[in-house]
Amino acid sequence: MAGRAAVHQALGDPSRLAIFDALVLSDRMPGELRAATGLDWNLLGFHLRTLENAGVVRRRVSDGDRRRRYVRLRPGALDRLGVTPELARIGSPLFVCTHNSARSQFAAALWRKVSDRSAASAGSRPAAAVHPLAVEVAARHGVDLTRARPRGYDEIGTEPDLVVSVCDRASEGGVPFDAPRLHWSVPDPSGGERPAFEAAFADIAERLARLARVAA
Repeated sequence: MAGRAAVHQALGDPSRLAIFDALVLSDRMPGELRAATGLDWNLLGFHLRTLENAGVVRRRVSDGDRRRRYVRLRPGALDRLGVTPELARIGSPLFVCTHNSARSQFAAALWRKVSDRSAASAGSRPAAAVHPLAVEVAARHGVDLTRARPRGYDEIGTEPDLVVSVCDRASEGGVPFDAPRLHWSVPDPSGGERPAFEAAFADIAERLARLARVAA
């Protein structure tokens, strides 16, 4: 009860509510939040600290450019408030990461499962095969990646309705598609063991469920 009250109190300010709204579906860098809200740097910093202290947002260092920070909603923050953002119907999203060997494969397969609609995935530098731990972890959650294979951007034949980058390096390197963009700053599991892949899968699953609810 006290935690929920702290969240509502933190969001009682219009500027902090604007920051929250900007983060509902996409992670943002502070500069992007500044552009979206019109706040100066001092005020933005103050409001972000207030939201962090209330457990609404958190920041993480980019896996790509280590000078960059991404701000994201904490898992469950949206559900506690019952907020439903507006988004046009998505027919066929494209999920991208660097190697298309784990995170973007998770996302595309989960999207097909939770929405019963098509999805594609690709990488800026596709690997030779989907990571074995990605296949194993996906199978534990009822998702079959045994026939999946990494693809490059040049293998995507049709323009997607939405591009979702699940990898900081892919997002920061630019994506060659003229479509609306979302970014999810999901830590790269490829250098870790099974828990890193489980964490990436859980992070993406939570975000996918949210996206599917608002893009019906």
